[in-house]
Amino acid sequence: MAPKEQRLRELLQLPPAAAVPAADASWPDEYWDETFMRLGRGYVFEPDAGEFPVDHSRLMAELLPLVSPWLAGARFSQVLPGQGDLAGEGWGPSFGEEGRGVAYRYTLRLTHGGYRYGVTFHDSSEFYNLNAVLALLNAALETCGTSLRLFGLGNVVVLGPLGGLQQALREGFIPGFEGEGIYEEWELEAIDAWCESGDTPESLARQLEKGLRRVQVSLVV
Repeated sequence: MAPKEQRLRELLQLPPAAAVPAADASWPDEYWDETFMRLGRGYVFEPDAGEFPVDHSRLMAELLPLVSPWLAGARFSQVLPGQGDLAGEGWGPSFGEEGRGVAYRYTLRLTHGGYRYGVTFHDSSEFYNLNAVLALLNAALETCGTSLRLFGLGNVVVLGPLGGLQQALREGFIPGFEGEGIYEEWELEAIDAWCESGDTPESLARQLEKGLRRVQVSLVV
């Protein structure tokens, strides 16, 4: 195994015995996202769902295998814009633009291990709300006790411990890190978690923290 790949496996906390396909020597070097996918720690998706309202169950179904076995048996449900909430649980505040009512309001829920995680937001676009989906999964991963978390970098989702992925950015395994953040300190609190992309070590941490802050958690009885 090449030393560079061995180093990435260490950063991603891949078990030493984990069997993954070898890189195809007949092709030029893989793009960084292809390497993460080959190691079972990455997923590339099409952000545009091509419809409104957006069915987030498709994206969730693609991401759940990344977090197996930790979230095995997890169940996802959603209340789409214009639908009544049959669960009638009044989940938390409605994040996003106020005054839009149910016409643009989504509620996404994930049930696992005796807990139900939910996020509510407003969106009128035809794009997946990736950070909302990741926030649910990360909240459940936190409860499971694993250090692994999911992060969005544009149309790529990566899985690994926060510290390891931050170091992977610094060492060039993920392109885009230029050594400093693009925001001033006073701007950081104004950045919406749903719009935050993990292109620096600092933005990875903000994306995780702000996403988890949006999640409401309850016991399933």
